[in-house]
Amino acid sequence: MSVLTPGGFGRPEKPMLEMRLQLRLPGSASWATERVNSSIMPKIIDHKQRKISILRQAFALFAQNGYQNTSLSQLAGSCGISRPTLYLYFRDKEEIFTYAVKYYTDEMFSDYRDVAAKSGPVLPQIRRIVADIIFKSWHSRDFITSLGDFIFQKRQEDRNFPAVIRRRTVKLDHLLQRMLREGVASGEIHRIPVEATSMQILDLVQAYLFKLAIIKAAEPRQTISVIEAFLDGLARCSQPAQ
Repeated sequence: MSVLTPGGFGRPEKPMLEMRLQLRLPGSASWATERVNSSIMPKIIDHKQRKISILRQAFALFAQNGYQNTSLSQLAGSCGISRPTLYLYFRDKEEIFTYAVKYYTDEMFSDYRDVAAKSGPVLPQIRRIVADIIFKSWHSRDFITSLGDFIFQKRQEDRNFPAVIRRRTVKLDHLLQRMLREGVASGEIHRIPVEATSMQILDLVQAYLFKLAIIKAAEPRQTISVIEAFLDGLARCSQPAQ
């Protein structure tokens, strides 16, 4: 939601009512006065976009300095805003991660529902979903690295933040299970334990994320090739899905 904030105030040379009644002809004094008046119009701030901008800057700092060694004052300075302004968006560093997990998973699940809704073989659709997760994680490795550091810190504090992540990712598990069942029903996939198979796919993805969080240089294509080989093995008569 966008709201209006004052962008600055000047001292108009003439009352506002009189300025509205003047002809606004280019080159005239009244036109110049109107140009001056336009500079005091309020600015529009997209708060959602600013939140995303703060997220990106936060994860860059967390990845560089570590979660524990990064303060909100440093983050505010890096974003070019005051600390009170930062508090309008995030009360603490933990809230940054909670919002980030919600934002990124909501964005992905919206896209994946559209992919799953398409007619045709399900294995190519699962391939696209898995590849998208892997590549997005690679391009967002500052976030993945920071998330790993954050989870480790919470474990030291005897806090179970991974439960928050599991609640957000259970939708993906359900989506994969539904797609696998459709593949079995259509004869595309041979009979398999659907829940265990979905969990195995997610385990392969999570193994890549863990590696990325630790060394920050896990090449994505190798992991995608391994998962594709696993998916090929699900095809009926072990024929790779086209």
